[in-house]
Amino acid sequence: MKIAHISRQYHPGIGGLESFTRNLCRQQARAGHQVRMITLDRIFDGDGAALPPSETIDDVEVIRVPFRGGRRYPLAPSVLRHLEDCDLVHVHAVDFFADYLSITKWLHRKPLVLSTHGGFFHTGYARRLKQLYFHSVTRVSLSRFRAVIACSEADHATFASICGQSLTMVENGVDIAKFAGLAHQDPHDRTIIYFGRIAPNKRIDQLIGWFAHLHRLDGNARLIIAGKPMGVSLADLRDQVEALRLDAVVEFHDSPSDAALRALIARSSIFASPSAYEGFGISLIEAVSAGLYPVVSDIPAHRRSCTKLDVGSLIDFTDPLSAARLLQDVRAARQRRTAPTTMAGLLAYGWPQVSANMLAIYDHVLGRHFRQIGTLKVAVLSNDEAIDQVTQAIRDQMPRVIAFCNAHLVNQARRVEGLTTALEGALLLNDGIGVDIASRLRYGAAFPDNLNGTDFIPRLIANYDGELRLFLVGAAPGIAERAAQILEQRYPHVRVVGIQHGYFDEQEEADISRRIQKSRADMVIAAMGNPRQELWAARWTPRFGRPVLCAGALLDFTAGHVRRAPPWLRGMRLEWVYRLLNEPTRLADRYLRGNVSFLAHALRDARPGYPTGSPSPTPPQSQSARGADAA
Repeated sequence: MKIAHISRQYHPGIGGLESFTRNLCRQQARAGHQVRMITLDRIFDGDGAALPPSETIDDVEVIRVPFRGGRRYPLAPSVLRHLEDCDLVHVHAVDFFADYLSITKWLHRKPLVLSTHGGFFHTGYARRLKQLYFHSVTRVSLSRFRAVIACSEADHATFASICGQSLTMVENGVDIAKFAGLAHQDPHDRTIIYFGRIAPNKRIDQLIGWFAHLHRLDGNARLIIAGKPMGVSLADLRDQVEALRLDAVVEFHDSPSDAALRALIARSSIFASPSAYEGFGISLIEAVSAGLYPVVSDIPAHRRSCTKLDVGSLIDFTDPLSAARLLQDVRAARQRRTAPTTMAGLLAYGWPQVSANMLAIYDHVLGRHFRQIGTLKVAVLSNDEAIDQVTQAIRDQMPRVIAFCNAHLVNQARRVEGLTTALEGALLLNDGIGVDIASRLRYGAAFPDNLNGTDFIPRLIANYDGELRLFLVGAAPGIAERAAQILEQRYPHVRVVGIQHGYFDEQEEADISRRIQKSRADMVIAAMGNPRQELWAARWTPRFGRPVLCAGALLDFTAGHVRRAPPWLRGMRLEWVYRLLNEPTRLADRYLRGNVSFLAHALRDARPGYPTGSPSPTPPQSQSARGADAA
């Protein structure tokens, strides 16, 4: 897969967004995908120098584009030049790129996916204006994204009001091996570290004030502040430290390298963050993976992480008494080993799992393995692949329903109660020009082959290696018998071991099931028309213990009871017209009104959407986180 990621900042920039995108790109490149990162050519708060226009980092192609404007909404229209050969575009954060690529969707025609990264509500600056923009412009822009991926439960709650069914969630990944086990293990150590961006919402000034109270209680306490200043002056923070006479016990490290940060973490035993807002809080997870005890503000992101990891203290950094409570919490934590829940929670944040979740969303958006047609999920298989899958199901005696999804079945699934549920575990193969049209509208491509049952089943039988025992169910009395004779004459390796006409009622079904089980058939062919054959197959297949293939009018065609369209008309995929002309009374509603209804729904369904369930919110904690031929 060729994936284009777009982010306003990337390596060598430092921050949560930069870390996230680099790790995701690196993991996807390791998995064998062609990965491109398109980013801006200058680092915010850097020296202003332009970075190389292109280079390769971690096997990821990095393209840097020039921009105008400020950091909040940098304008970079040249991004379009670098999308032509990509299968999918993944935009990170809600900014110019999200709006611009949405507006120009008609031009680049690429499937769009967006990760939220907290939106643009990190600070209270212009909050009313942000809310207005979010519920107007952002709502319209994101309506053209095939999937909007919330990076946290907080983001999911925020974006649910404007995204509808396109919203799903994959929590931020963390490089849990980056600082693993580095923390200082001395039980008497009181060295506290904050690392991450030094921005207004991180409230480092509040951390310093709180530390002053802690230092009065424990003269051995030390504080390390490490990160890149972004909107906060280190000089001002140093003045605060001097005014509190903490010069000897507080140190600052401006934009440390990974190696330098590792050395600082190795000197520390506690991680502190008084942040007022976090979309996710990567630094907290990295700190726990290092073995640091987290002491953090009681905000939703911190609360959820501490609860999931079963570690840490949630405190009010403006309360002097919280310093005393912290010392008690740390002593209690050091009396026990790392909880198993902490280790399991850390693994869930690992990049291999996060990348796999992202790739599953890409596959869904692109329709690589399955495509949603109406309420049904249709497999994307070539003729040979489909034959191989069904053949394997027969050999393994897999109790699975195999059906053919045409426009009529999709219409039936919308109207007939229980049909969609009955087909959830079925192997649905595409049948007819209608589902191809729906696929083109929604996914930009047709299915690999037309797998209508009337042609597919004879190919399946002809290609089956070895004896094939069939039980035929369906058609009028006498027709299945005639079809059985023809099948056995045409295919010497086929034996029909049971026959049942389709005119039976519910009281007879249990007896038919017993006959099928005793027959030792390899496969059951059900030819009763839809939706009856699909509902019957879904109800009884688990009892049969073998695959059931829903075949529509196959037995009628095989027995010669119903004539098929000439080959030239079938080649034009217009067999439904031939059937309509031959049986106008019976088929007019199905093919005329039904096809119009199907196409209308297909146009509606072509709008972006990623159906998914909403995550369950984490309960709040306080203080300590412990507690056949159709169109």
